[in-house]
Amino acid sequence: MAATAIRPYQVSVPEKVLDHLKQRLSLTSLPDELESADWDYGAPLADVKRLLQYWQENYDWRQHEAQMNKLPQYMTQISVKGFDDLDIHFVHQPSSTENAIPLLFVHGWPGSFLEVTKILPLLADTKDGTEPAFHIVAPSLPNFGFSEGVSKKGFSLPQYAEVCHNLMLKLGYPQY
Repeated sequence: MAATAIRPYQVSVPEKVLDHLKQRLSLTSLPDELESADWDYGAPLADVKRLLQYWQENYDWRQHEAQMNKLPQYMTQISVKGFDDLDIHFVHQPSSTENAIPLLFVHGWPGSFLEVTKILPLLADTKDGTEPAFHIVAPSLPNFGFSEGVSKKGFSLPQYAEVCHNLMLKLGYPQY
């Protein structure tokens, strides 16, 4: 399949990567804490220890991976002037409603494409057809999530906008 094609995508992190993460977490050395510092100098040590223990013993990546894989995810190459083509990951949920409006949903920082999950069922289709419905596109911006990272300096807001615009054009949405 050509790299420029729009390809279905499923999250699949190798077990070896998860094992390595658990190993690094188990080797973490935590600093001493200043007396009565609370949040003045960052996260309190007790909170960091609690999070560390949760990630080591309770977090189920495979469960979250399965949830992510219920989303209609894709990958495609997008050209950006002055930069190499980038593999861009995105969620694309077209509406079954006639005359639905293309909607570009861009995540915040820090954030990810997962921010769109709560609104997907609310915006894609309407129950009675009296409200607007949307074809939803939620990219992982370059350097975020499952999109490729940029390897040279100078990639900033205009280039992020170009990625989003070129993705919408590639999906057949000249207006959105």
